[in-house]
Amino acid sequence: MKIGIPRALMYHYYYPAWQAFFRELGLSVLFSPETNKEVLDQGVKAAIDDICLPFKVYYGHVLSLRDKVDCLFVPRFISLGKYNYICPKFMGLPDMLRANIEGLPELIDPVIDLRKGIFPLRSLAYKIGRRFTGNILAIERAYRKARASYRDFLQKQREEGKREGQVTDETASLVIGVLGHSYLLNDAYLSMRILERLEEMKARVFTADMLEERALEKAAWRQHKPAFWYFNRQIMGAAYYLFQEKEINGIVQVTAFGCGPDSLVRELIDIKAKREGIPVLNINLDEHTGEAGILTRLEAFVDLIERRRRKCR
Repeated sequence: MKIGIPRALMYHYYYPAWQAFFRELGLSVLFSPETNKEVLDQGVKAAIDDICLPFKVYYGHVLSLRDKVDCLFVPRFISLGKYNYICPKFMGLPDMLRANIEGLPELIDPVIDLRKGIFPLRSLAYKIGRRFTGNILAIERAYRKARASYRDFLQKQREEGKREGQVTDETASLVIGVLGHSYLLNDAYLSMRILERLEEMKARVFTADMLEERALEKAAWRQHKPAFWYFNRQIMGAAYYLFQEKEINGIVQVTAFGCGPDSLVRELIDIKAKREGIPVLNINLDEHTGEAGILTRLEAFVDLIERRRRKCR
């Protein structure tokens, strides 16, 4: 049996766990292809107009899997912790897909609500697993394999951040914080390879994924009133952490057109960066964004920082 997982949105946070879980149950896991022009164009045509770019792309990924799998995994996310709520569009995503795309296979759409801790995850795993097997031990093995895979995934991200932080040669490169959702930054097509571009310009890059969650939450409380939405609060926490703990040369903020929380957080970070005397480049992405324009702006931003550093020496 083939289960499809769209390569968008929460995929970028949890795909190792999902892949390990379903494979351990004996399913064939098929991911949609990496985002490309065809996937984006299909998503824009199928989606409603007033949702943000990452959700439009998700539609395209679903369409690319529609006729290739027996079912699609599209969980309904409500919260990732007691106070860790995420955008309501995640909760309604399966319903939006059913309303706008014809001929969908069965949608596996469990409700993920962790306001009472992580304990509901095991019962949720059993509920999903019983769709495919009656072997309780097999489901338990799949659950444990998924948790182990996710821990390894997080550990690799943290180790990458530590390696970046251990570079001590101040003349080797710039240090730039890139703030944005993982489903934007880690999608090479949507983000126009911003992370790679900066590294090619000899910049050391820090993202929120490279930092410990505990440190992000603590730093987010330096804001008078922390952001309500979980992912936006992490971005705020990353900004405050980098301002205080790292000697960064600049900030690149990557946001999605049409996202209200992103717009608010961007303004708050801009205000804080001005007080700290740190230059900021704001990049707002939509389906019309051109790669050449992004590259030109990045080059100009890096050149500005380099000139600033030379004047300060």
